[in-house]
Amino acid sequence: MENIQRVRHGLTVLLCVGLALFAILNVWYPLVPMQERALFALIGLGAFFLATQPGSRLGVAADTVHLLLTILVFGYVVVFWQDLLDRQGNPIQTDIMLGTIGVYLIMVATVRSLGRSLAAVVAVFLLYTFFGQHLPIWLGGHRGYSIDRIFTFLYSNENGILGFAIDASLKYMALFIILGRVLEYSGTLNFITGFARLLFNKGTTGPPLVCVVSSMLIGMVNGSSMGSVYISGQITIPMMKQVGLKAELAAAIEATAANGAQIMPPVMGFAVFFMIVMLDISYAEVIVAAAIPGVLYYLTLGIAVWSRTRRLPPPPDLDKIVGPRPSLREVVLHPSALSFVATAGTLTYLLVERDSLQISAIWAMVVCIAVTMFSRDRYTPKKAFNTLRDSGKEMVEIVVVTLALGLITGPILLTGLGTKLPALMIGWASGDITLLLICAFFACMILGTGMPTSMAYVIVALLITLPITQLGVPKLHAHMFVFYAALAAMITPPVGLTAYAAATIAKADYWETGWLASVLGMVKYLVPFAFVYRPELLMVGTPLDIVWVTAVCTLGMIAMALALDQVDKQSMIGVLRPVPLMAGGFLLAVPPLSSTVIGLGAGLFVVGVVLILPKWRLDRELALSMVKTGKQSS
Repeated sequence: MENIQRVRHGLTVLLCVGLALFAILNVWYPLVPMQERALFALIGLGAFFLATQPGSRLGVAADTVHLLLTILVFGYVVVFWQDLLDRQGNPIQTDIMLGTIGVYLIMVATVRSLGRSLAAVVAVFLLYTFFGQHLPIWLGGHRGYSIDRIFTFLYSNENGILGFAIDASLKYMALFIILGRVLEYSGTLNFITGFARLLFNKGTTGPPLVCVVSSMLIGMVNGSSMGSVYISGQITIPMMKQVGLKAELAAAIEATAANGAQIMPPVMGFAVFFMIVMLDISYAEVIVAAAIPGVLYYLTLGIAVWSRTRRLPPPPDLDKIVGPRPSLREVVLHPSALSFVATAGTLTYLLVERDSLQISAIWAMVVCIAVTMFSRDRYTPKKAFNTLRDSGKEMVEIVVVTLALGLITGPILLTGLGTKLPALMIGWASGDITLLLICAFFACMILGTGMPTSMAYVIVALLITLPITQLGVPKLHAHMFVFYAALAAMITPPVGLTAYAAATIAKADYWETGWLASVLGMVKYLVPFAFVYRPELLMVGTPLDIVWVTAVCTLGMIAMALALDQVDKQSMIGVLRPVPLMAGGFLLAVPPLSSTVIGLGAGLFVVGVVLILPKWRLDRELALSMVKTGKQSS
């Protein structure tokens, strides 16, 4: 059994390296779309069935069969892609049989990799395709399709499992996964923690703010919420706990900060790659639109974190815990600083110049590797191999996700649900854009439960963005709305995958972590509505209008962040005291701007500040006394 496992492991590593190399070579030597997608799926799904560790010989035998079936199903497309396209709508028995097996293999991989809840979502869409003709029209009933039609559409059509989702993962996601690993193995990410400690390394607020800044910078170059949690959280969460933060608060801060990785340019999250494919726009347009909301998110989060941690009494050995603050010279002259600036600068410049997204990622890798050649920590062949191996492992998970996504988007496109549901939703909302946005937001949250952001975004984008645009919202704004809404599910209970990962590292209670993260990350729940009503936040309008609207919205968001921190559940007065500030902040931040809204919002803002100022001063005096006491005891 050990020898079998050793062979399986060796083959898995080989396939993972091959998967990463194929993604790179495909930039210069692309195959026919159906061919390259099928080959990518073959290598990725094959590696998945090899990588899983069955507990018995029967399990090994079953996975060996799964591997052989994977080669047969997707190898058939690689070889006979032209025949499959020629007989669209007129399949032979082989096509139907292989399509059925392909759906089975993807469902098995989905259950193992993504869990039964997501597999249940996939199953619902498949059942709708098979039996939706029995539903009434007002619930989205369709005309009905034969089994042959369903399986061949999913298998051999470019709108099925080999559709735009796996195409985006091959052409875009894979390269940015490799870029993230290059940054990791080149030591470039060391600059991030050093820079964050340079900015914030004082008092009990230091480590939490270091967490926010480091997660933001890591997210800027890897675009992964989970990746940011595991890279930054391993360092910042223990440090926050040492200076006196509860495990749940430390985990919530890390989860919320890491969750912003997918909205902060230049890389952003993998869902953005689906967005540019569906909207057929340049990556630069998305970056420009996402800049203000991303900065607003981290600014508000930083103030909320500072407000919640400034009252904590400092431990006697605070200086020993946080360590000496690095000097500006140490941070700036460190080799990783040049590598980070050069890589991020190259990537941003090429994207702004509207170069190919693939070529931009490749050049960013080249620049990163070239810069490290002049430092002691050189990028060696061994590091290159590890980069390809680890990137390939991450891509295997992406392949499973995108194939499962094909079993959801395929039925949507085949049955026309993507055009029927919008009409139904507009009817349900009675043509009211606010009600429709609220319904769409909750739909995103529900679908995002236990599901990767990219999957939740694609499903909701196909189903819900059309009715939003039909009520006058521009396409990019509608897609950004559902993207933010899907992302909010990553920190919101009952699942909240990012919050769960951070709670695991902190050994904290998940539920408390999730709710704290939801409060800290409240911008994600409000900003989507704000930039629908205020397009200036997405860089639409004159420079003066953009600056004015951004300033008003920022003031409102900061007011709400501070108001949430002032809630005192010990008395009714303590609960009601922050309400005016919260209401004023909401009016300044979210609804369509008008003189009435600004006047009422500003008035409530002033009243709210007057009400909480005494408690604010009391908290400040208490914090200062604790600092003095801490110094005396030390």
